[in-house]
Amino acid sequence: MPVYDYKCQHCGKFEIVQRITAPPLEECPTCGGKVERLISRNVGIVFKGPGFYTTDSREKDRLRELNRERQKDNQALLDGDVGGFVKQSEETDKKIAEMG
Repeated sequence: MPVYDYKCQHCGKFEIVQRITAPPLEECPTCGGKVERLISRNVGIVFKGPGFYTTDSREKDRLRELNRERQKDNQALLDGDVGGFVKQSEETDKKIAEMG
């Protein structure tokens, strides 16, 4: 649950944990005075999974290049050119070894 910052006219600032769907407090839990919800500057955001880091794009580019090379291998095989497939496959294996 999120932590919200409030300001009481009498007590000053305080924090309270409440559901995101809960309405804002109108009274101070300590003195019963009027409160105002503040906009917090300290928002903790956690990025999970791929796609959020600068290194992710480099890895994706490398994988795309490997995929393109393997597609060349497959095209030679689909064309019925076994010799071309073997040659292309060996070149691709060499490029993969250099990239890795």
